Amino acid sequence: MKESLYRYLIKCSVAELPPEKQLFYHFIQDVEYAYEVQAETPEQYYDLLVKHHPYIEAANHFDMPVETARNLMIEIEQEIRNAVDNRMQQVFWVDYTKQVSAIKPSNKQYFFIGM
Repeated sequence: MKESLYRYLIKCSVAELPPEKQLFYHFIQDVEYAYEVQAETPEQYYDLLVKHHPYIEAANHFDMPVETARNLMIEIEQEIRNAVDNRMQQVFWVDYTKQVSAIKPSNKQYFFIGM
């Protein structure tokens, strides 16, 4: 459950980035995902990363030096990580399993997640 919440918070944090950073971040993510789909083995995925690194692809696409692309992605990932960590500290969970089970018997657990 915590992992899916973390992924959700990442999506929220990416959505709050400036449009240029969102575009750049999504481009890198799309390249990496395309390599995952293409590769049949972890070795093939690694080979694709080595031969066509996403930073190089982004640098070519956005017409910037590779080092600038790399630094921009590191900066974006750090912004996302900081935003998610801040939100994770504010998250609270309330277990409503007993209340819901009293109305409708079930083997499931029910939680309210507040931020």
